[in-house]
Amino acid sequence: MRQGLRMAAAVTFLLAGGFSAYAETTAAGVWETVDDKTGKVRSTVTLLESGGVFVGHVASIISRPGEQLNPLCEKCQGAKHRQPIKGLQIIEGMTRDGLNYSGGTILDPETGSVYDATMTLAADGNHLTVRGYVGISAFGRSQTWVRMK
Repeated sequence: MRQGLRMAAAVTFLLAGGFSAYAETTAAGVWETVDDKTGKVRSTVTLLESGGVFVGHVASIISRPGEQLNPLCEKCQGAKHRQPIKGLQIIEGMTRDGLNYSGGTILDPETGSVYDATMTLAADGNHLTVRGYVGISAFGRSQTWVRMK
């Protein structure tokens, strides 16, 4: 009888650990942003979760030859106008439903435009598809970001 209880407890522990690891995979972390036009890494973004809401800020910028090392958001509106892009919060208000995130916005620092946004985390947890759009998701643009190891 004891042997059966020990075996059941061990199986329960292993299963709970396996499901727990899957359940904890979120978009929180550091991501390399890949330019959808050039295919090159442009920056890193740190995504954080607090109280079920995800936000993201630019952690670093990979400058192209001739570009400023720490450019300002010249085209941004309001409090973000002329703020350094490095450190700027560009993702706001994302909430999670499994591997999908929605309800938030994303700022494009190059244009100063703010778009409705969704994010979809790949099952492997290492790729994040970020989509910015106006009105409906069909009218938008996606980038796939890669989790930094």
